[in-house]
Amino acid sequence: MKVYRGTFIADIYRDIVKDLFLDPEYVANPRGMEVREIINCVIEVKSPNMNTYENKFRSSQKKYIAAETLWYFSGTNKIDFISNYASMWKNLTNADGTVNSAYGNLLFTEKNEHGFTQYQWAIESLKKDKDSRQAIMHFNKPSHQFLENKDQVCTLVALFHIRNNELNMTLNMRSNDVILGFMTDFTFFNLLHQQVFLHLKEYYPEITMGSYTHTSHSMHLYARHYELVGNMLTEDFKPTALPVLNTSLIDETGKVLDKYSPIFNAVLNNTPIPDDLTDNNVLGWAIPYFL
Repeated sequence: MKVYRGTFIADIYRDIVKDLFLDPEYVANPRGMEVREIINCVIEVKSPNMNTYENKFRSSQKKYIAAETLWYFSGTNKIDFISNYASMWKNLTNADGTVNSAYGNLLFTEKNEHGFTQYQWAIESLKKDKDSRQAIMHFNKPSHQFLENKDQVCTLVALFHIRNNELNMTLNMRSNDVILGFMTDFTFFNLLHQQVFLHLKEYYPEITMGSYTHTSHSMHLYARHYELVGNMLTEDFKPTALPVLNTSLIDETGKVLDKYSPIFNAVLNNTPIPDDLTDNNVLGWAIPYFL
């Protein structure tokens, strides 16, 4: 177990990558592929809105992050759109063409037997009780536990707490690929954190964004990335950020707001984005990738 604390994820990420490359806890071979690994890697980020990084050899993959942001917030679990930006999704599909790791579908679309989405439950829990310990969003589900499953969801659960008027987010993951997965996931989870904050600030105007804590039960580096990481560590990891989410994309149940539906529909259906939406100040950073 290793614990990493810092102000910016870029600095923490550099330290994790360095330790995996030079001083891993374990060398393992899941599915016959060598990895250097840290078990129970705990991360605390004080300023999570600095949610990307720049490095000469590999920076945050902003085009893919833009695509994933739109895909997740759309609430779909179909891969027609996202597989254009990462072909690996084609290898994870169920028989019906869906994937299990469509986080937006898990959080914003699927409802439990009581009629709640996971997003809605977390918001309602904290609206009901500012000090609640029940604001949980589940990702991995018992229904994912079958031997033929090609897409075992990596994220287990997210929790939100308001303490000292700060909205803190905690995330628990079973597994993280430090090169292909972790930083992309971190960016989405930060946007999710910001979206929860916007909804709760309507009820608690005094709250501010708090810290982000992340536990990965297997943070790992694949052998095929050893050379890349060696090069990355010769250069700086500069903290950068996407524009702060300054207005909600979804309502409190997780449904895309009507005023943003044309953007999501256009992108997901591969049709032109209406001209009057191209300067949108919420998704303006993402839209140029799809024009």
